[in-house]
Parts: sequence; structure tokens; C-alpha cells
Amino acid sequence: MKGFLKPGVLFISIIAMLASCKKGADTSLLTLRLHSNIDTAAIVTGTTYTNKMGRNISFSRTEYYLSNIQLTNTDGSLVPVSGIVLVNSSTTDYTIGSVPIGNYKSISFDVGLNTNNHDDPTAHTGNDPLAVQSPSMHFSTNTLGYIFMAVEGLVDSTGAGTPNKPFSYLVGTDALLRPVTMGDHSVTPYTAFAATSQKVMVVDLIADFGTFSKNVDMNANPVTNSSDYPVVADSLAKNIPLMFRYGQ
Repeated sequence: MKGFLKPGVLFISIIAMLASCKKGADTSLLTLRLHSNIDTAAIVTGTTYTNKMGRNISFSRTEYYLSNIQLTNTDGSLVPVSGIVLVNSSTTDYTIGSVPIGNYKSISFDVGLNTNNHDDPTAHTGNDPLAVQSPSMHFSTNTLGYIFMAVEGLVDSTGAGTPNKPFSYLVGTDALLRPVTMGDHSVTPYTAFAATSQKVMVVDLIADFGTFSKNVDMNANPVTNSSDYPVVADSLAKNIPLMFRYGQ
């Protein structure tokens, strides 16, 4: 799988892309600014929040893959952006790559990795480069492939207010890949995203993990790895396109 940005080489990658932008005045750098929230509050590991079902919960892990990223120009043309992003709550900014200068009104992406179109024959095995680099985002059963979204923590099972019962939601498999198409950012109260030469264009997005578990009883159904408890996994996956909104 091409285009994955390793954290260890992120700084070098940014410098290289900045140099590239300076050589050509027809491109801009795209940075995704991704916030992990529950409702309006930023997620902090171990902090207690109340979900949309009225349960107190805390998070130990929120990770997900973004791929198939595309920008829509204000003239309606689509601009694909190569790269795969592994998002977690401890990092906000992800520099993706160069995009043509212009004005863009929206962004779309997949939450997950489409192994049907994968150019690596090891996609469903632990030998795949992405699985080696981030083994916690690959199911232990090779036939299941990648974990698209991993959300874990504790839920209050007693009603006393303190999260005490572990929950683990590992959503994956090709059937549960979900495309997300954001709304038009060029209309009030927003303005179009402007990509100008030798500049960084920032697209600010919020992932609301309160919406992710909406209509799921986390006490009664605290676990799925997508192959077991598939109804729970399907309910969570249906919420994924509704999780994302513009941050500004």
C-alpha cells in the first residue's frame, strides 16, 4: 500500500514536500487537522464522558484509517490525493501531500482500507507492510485483514457513574468500509479552502465518537471484532459517515 506516512519520517517528509512546493508554484500542501471528540469535548484518555445513550464512558484508544482522499474543486472537478492516514487522538495534524492550487469546497474519504483494490498480495496477512508497522490495526485472524476503526475503553455498567466495564469495538472487513462525503465548505458560515502556492491548506475535521456509538447499548453489547457480534459492528459502521463534521 503506497503513500503511508510513517511518524518517524514525518518531519523529513514535510521538509521534502515544502522543497517540492518551492520548486513548483502550482501546488500547495494539504494538511488534515483531525480532532477526536465526544460531542463538543476533546477526548482525553481516562477522562469520563457521557455518551448519547446516557452512559458514562472513558476512552483508552481511538484509532482509524483514512484512505481514498479526494478534494472537490469549486468548479466541481475531483482531485484525488494519494496517501493513507492512521489517525489517533494523540496527534492532530497530518500532512498528506501536494495538491494543485485552486479553491476547494469539500473533501471525501474512506474510513478503512479497500483490500479488494489492494496492490499488495499480502493485504490479508500479517506480512503486509502496514500490518507490520501497526500490528494493533490488523486482526489476528489474517482472513479479516485490517481494522478500520478501533475504539476501546470503559463503560459504566452499574449506573453509579464510574466507567468500570471494558468495551472493545474493532470495525473492519471490506463489507464495513464506509465512504464519507463532507458538505459544501464554500457556503456560509464557511468559505472555500484556498490552496495557494508555497502555502499549506488546512482542512479541519472533527470525528465525534459520541455519534460512533449512537443507538448501541455499550453495556449490553460491549464487544465486537466484526466477525463476532456482526450486528453490533454493522450498527457502529452505519454511524461512521455521520461522525464527521467541519471544525471551522
